[in-house]
Amino acid sequence: MIGPGSRYQIDATIADVYLVSRLDPNLIIGRPVLYVVIDVFSRLIVGLYIGLEGPSWVAAMMALANTAMDKVAFCAQYGIAIEPEDWPAHFLPGTFLGDRGEMEGEKVDTLINSFNVKVENTSSYRADWKGIVETRFRLLPAAFKPYTPGYIDVDYRQRGGSDYRLDATLNLDDFTKIIINCVLHFNNVHEIKTYDADRDVKADGVPAIPVDLWEWGVRHRSGVLREYPQELVQFSLMPTG
Repeated sequence: MIGPGSRYQIDATIADVYLVSRLDPNLIIGRPVLYVVIDVFSRLIVGLYIGLEGPSWVAAMMALANTAMDKVAFCAQYGIAIEPEDWPAHFLPGTFLGDRGEMEGEKVDTLINSFNVKVENTSSYRADWKGIVETRFRLLPAAFKPYTPGYIDVDYRQRGGSDYRLDATLNLDDFTKIIINCVLHFNNVHEIKTYDADRDVKADGVPAIPVDLWEWGVRHRSGVLREYPQELVQFSLMPTG
């Protein structure tokens, strides 16, 4: 029976915002890539990574490693103080569902063999099979857009439109802080109107809020969540030679 950790979905998008260098605020470094990993049962965002690499195995590797990281320590790196129950996700799942390009081939063999994690890939041109995580990408930009200098609006590249690169003031760390706060709000407050609750969830009156669904699932459904040392997970994701 499906529960927390039965399946995680991972996907990436290029954020609609320009960033500047941490070393020189006058230097525009481009648009970051945002990776999000979501638990299918609870819709809890369990991992993320924001970087300047294009969608690739290196960036996906960082997002996968983040799923096993203690989130209190992760948030503390960016000056955000949380309690363990605010983001109770530091586990590997039974199955990862990702894109063919990043989750295919020998790169993931060590992860599969070391932790008995199954990796599934969507078929070519079938991003709709990962609809859960795709939907989260629409919600996160809606949350940070009003507070983000350099955010690209609908008139981007139109004649007479603003050059949003000139408005950029955030660096990679600043933007990561914004995303972390968006994730914390989504996980703990956002009610999922379209959540298809099964009979047991409905019977117990569980709110369709990711952290509530996660906690209920851990008590009643979980059997797949596995906790490993973060360093061991990171090592298993590194390229082999």
